[in-house]
Parts: sequence; C-alpha cells; structure tokens
Amino acid sequence: MQYPPEVIEEVRALNDIADVVGSYVALKPHGGNLFGLCPFHREKSPSFSVNREKQIFYCFGCNAGGNVLGFIMRYENYDFLEALKFLADRVHYILPQAAADGAAAKNRARLKETLAEINRSAARFYYDRLQADSPEAANARAYLDGRHVGAKTRVKYGIGLSPPGWDALFKHLTGQGSKPGDIVKAGLALPNKTDGYYDRFRGRLMFPILDLAGKVIGFGGRQLEKDADSAKYLNSPETPLFDKGRQLYGLHLARKARLREVILVEGYMDTIALYQAGFRNAAGVLGTALTPEHTRLLKRVNCESVILLLDSDDAGTNAALRAIPILLEAGIKVRVLQVTGDAKDPDEYLRTYGAERFAALLESAQSHVAFRVGLLRKKYDLKTTEQRVAFTREAASLLSTLTSAIETDAYASEVASQTGISAEAIRAEISKSRAGQALANRLSPVRPAGRFGVLERRDEKGVNSARKGVLQLLFAYPAACRAVEGGKALTAEEMGGGVYGQMLSLAFETAKAGRALSPADVINRFETLEEQQLATGVFFRSEKYETLPDAEKALNEMIAVIKRGWYDKLLADAQASGEGALNAVNTLFEAKRNLNSLYITLTDG
Repeated sequence: MQYPPEVIEEVRALNDIADVVGSYVALKPHGGNLFGLCPFHREKSPSFSVNREKQIFYCFGCNAGGNVLGFIMRYENYDFLEALKFLADRVHYILPQAAADGAAAKNRARLKETLAEINRSAARFYYDRLQADSPEAANARAYLDGRHVGAKTRVKYGIGLSPPGWDALFKHLTGQGSKPGDIVKAGLALPNKTDGYYDRFRGRLMFPILDLAGKVIGFGGRQLEKDADSAKYLNSPETPLFDKGRQLYGLHLARKARLREVILVEGYMDTIALYQAGFRNAAGVLGTALTPEHTRLLKRVNCESVILLLDSDDAGTNAALRAIPILLEAGIKVRVLQVTGDAKDPDEYLRTYGAERFAALLESAQSHVAFRVGLLRKKYDLKTTEQRVAFTREAASLLSTLTSAIETDAYASEVASQTGISAEAIRAEISKSRAGQALANRLSPVRPAGRFGVLERRDEKGVNSARKGVLQLLFAYPAACRAVEGGKALTAEEMGGGVYGQMLSLAFETAKAGRALSPADVINRFETLEEQQLATGVFFRSEKYETLPDAEKALNEMIAVIKRGWYDKLLADAQASGEGALNAVNTLFEAKRNLNSLYITLTDG
C-alpha cells in the first residue's frame, strides 16, 4: 500500500458509509440495516444492505461487498489509491506527502498534469485560430453562423479551429516548451514515417471535451471541407486522460442546471443547439454506444432520469434500445424521444421549428416501455389472429419486467385495446412470464457477482462457511486467537490461503498486539475488489453467541470441518499421485481420525 494502515483507517473512519452510499443510493432502514436497490446489478427488490455499525455494505443478490473505499472503487470505477484520495478530499483530509504514492504512481500523476496543460494550451490555440483574420477562419465562422451557433455559445463551449497545415499546433506547443513525446501522448500529434511529427487535427472545427472538473481532457473535430479519405468527425484517441466510453460531452455544463434529468443526445452540435435554445441539461455521447461507465458519470451529477433524444433513423432507434437496459440497471429512469417531421436530428429540429415547439416535443417523450411496445407493434400485422397472439406474448414478456403494478396494468390495458385480447388474459401471460424467469433464476448454476464481483468456489462440505465463521469468531474473541494460535490448531494453508489465510494471520497479529480491528478496517487491508468482497462476506452475516462456552463449541466444530476438508483434499491429491503415496495416505488417515481429540478451550484463554 502507498499509505500506512493508520492513515487509510483514519480516512475510512471520517467517511461514514451510510452517508457516502446514501448520496448514490436511496436507503431505507430495515431490521437494523439500511437497504436499497443495488447499484451494481439490476434488481426489482432491494437486496443491497449497509451496516452502519460495522461500516460495510453487502448485496445479497450479486455478492458485491466491502467498506466505503470498496464502494467508491466499484461505483466510480477507481483504483484503491484514487478512491482513498476521493474520500480524503470529501472530508478535507490532507494525505501526508511523506507517504506519497510510489514512483510509478507519481509519474502517472505528473504525466496527467502535463497532458492536461498541453490540452489547455491546444484549446486556447484552436480558439484563437477561429478568431483569426484568415480565409479558413472566416469559412469556419460562416459555418457556425449557418448552424445558428452564437458568439456567446462559441465561448461557452470553447469552439475553435485547427489550421489546415500539417504541423501548426505541433510547432506552437513545442515553441512553448512541450516535449514532442508528450504531445503525441496527449493525442494531438503523430510521428511521421521518416522523421518529425504532424498534427492529428487539421482543417477541422474543434470541440474541446471537458471533464466534470472543467479540465480539457480531449477534443472532437468536424470536417469543414468534404474529404472522402477522412472521417466527418474525429475524436482524440484513448489517452491517460481521455476515454470516449467514459465521458459525455457538455456534462460539466449540464450538471449546473441541477435538474436531476439529463437530455442525452448524439454528439457535439445537438448538445450545443439544445444548450443555446435554453435546454441547459443536455449532454452528448461521443460516437460510441452508451456504457455502464457513462451511467456512473450521470449518477455523479445526481441524475435520476434521462430523456434519450436520438436521431429518427434506424441507427438512433437501435442506439436507444441498447442504452435503455444499461440506464435501468443503474437505477436511472428512462424516457425516449425521436424527432419528427422533416428534421433528422434535434439540432435541425430546433433550427426549423424553434425552441417553443421543441419544448412541447419534449413533453411527449415516451416511457421506455411504451417506446419498446410501439416498436414491437410495427413488427406485426394485427389483422390476423396469429400475429396478434405473437405480439401479445412478446409484449407481455416485456411488461413482466415492470416493477410497478399501476404501470403494468396501464400497459396491459393498452395492449388489450390494440389486439382485442382481454386485459385479464394479458395479465395472466405477464404472471406466467415472471414465474418462468423466477424459476430460471433459481435453477441458475451460479449467482451473478456484479461487474467486479468474484464467485467463491463451491462450498464443498461447508468448508468455506466454516472458514468464514472461524474468522468472524477470532476477530470477535481475542482469547480464541491466542488459543488457536498457541495450540497450532489452524494454519493459513488449511484456510485455503488467499484472503482467508491472510485474515487468519491478521487476526493472530492483532490479538498478540492487544489491538482490535473493526470489520471495515480489516477490509482496508485488501486493495482489490475481489479480495474486499470475500473479506466482507466474513462479517456481514455475523453469528451471535450467548456465552463463551457457546462460542467455544462453535469454534471447535468449525475447525473440525475445515481440517477434515483439508485432509480430504490432501488424501485425494496423495491417492492421485499413485506409486509411493501409500505412507502419505496412511498418515493422513491417522491425522483425520485424531481430529476427535482436538479441542480448543476458550475459558482458559
């Protein structure tokens, strides 16, 4: 770890998990814990639980679990160090410089700062070129005038122009002292095949892409002159600062509207057109399909609902169909709107019909269910009985995913009016579809583990359950640690190594030092989400023992299960090794028989 455990524990302790998680997930008290819909998998009933006393979270649906650091790592897609810094900043805790990141992390941070500065300089250069007294600048300004992009909007979005020459930006940046290699890493230049460098963006209208902090992380460029050999739009490549699958254009401005709803469009000009027309909560995807990382970005700006405002062609329809389940899985409500009339996209609609008519169009946005049912309707000829039945079955399957009884009833009635099939029969088909899905879930051989989850090995003969139970007891009773370690009753190897083995060693160490660690602090010792998830599973469903003799009895029973499982594994390995294994097998059988004589006494502790 880059920081000592006590610093990590202090940052963790200053960030109450219920407060942090509650800023992302709606939580309600139930049975001593707080419950909400899991942000890491799609579910209808809350199975995501936060234990304020232990400062941990756990999802009984997908097994995701951890402390507050683990939650931020999962939700924000951060690594351990990024999550620690995020939480430290949240409570204005200054991380010690003396315990700074390792050399590699320092170099990464320094590189990001350098690239951000290069991008800032490039954005200024492009902006200045758009204001220049040159034929290409006049042509670019005329294009923006034709698209009704006003002067104030150009300043707000930092719109610029990349000159048509080969290396104007490269010369400008190197003249300011930037290194050629860093300019290439920023995605702004490419090396020639022989020697030298040339600009990636040439003769294009330039759109700086900013992150939520207002930092320029990349660029998009639009052709001004048609060129069959070049793409109409060109984005920055993936860099240490930029990944188009993790960014939304204009979201840094949309968040300032504080409307908790984002109008999601395709690209730069639609975003700009909506903002200029007074629809300040617009953001654009950057030439890629919507991703789970996009939804996490939306949640960071407290977005609760999205209007998918996409082009009216097949590509726009397909993009909406792909985006809907991703948004729903993130707990974001979805409505869908496609522009109508002669306009092919929102920008053209605004220029043709104006903001007032566009506002009325927004009001007509459909729920995602109505949108999908409408698309299904187009697939079938409802004049024939066979087609009506097929449409109704497919519509019922779609409606079975709804959690609201009112919505289900309303849409069932709507489908009934379209098909002539009774609403009661449609509701019965919906119930049948739900029952089939529930059965499929029960028969599933594995349980999902969320985006970063891990599936524990099959718990043969209850060994893993016993390992978790022993660890839980050892952290709760220091006397048990001393007795187990002193009697050499259990080893890290018998615990299966890995996380459980490390936790056994940690329990022994803390007991020996006379210290106590909370569950959240134990989890702090693990940096990967997979490790944190296994560690959380030890603590979340804790067993309460009325008396010390009860704990003693349980401890011995669980150790016996663990050791029998371990000996069974060794026996299987020995028998599989063939010749020369007879002595080893006999020794192991004898050790297994002697388990009955092993007994740990806690009262003597």
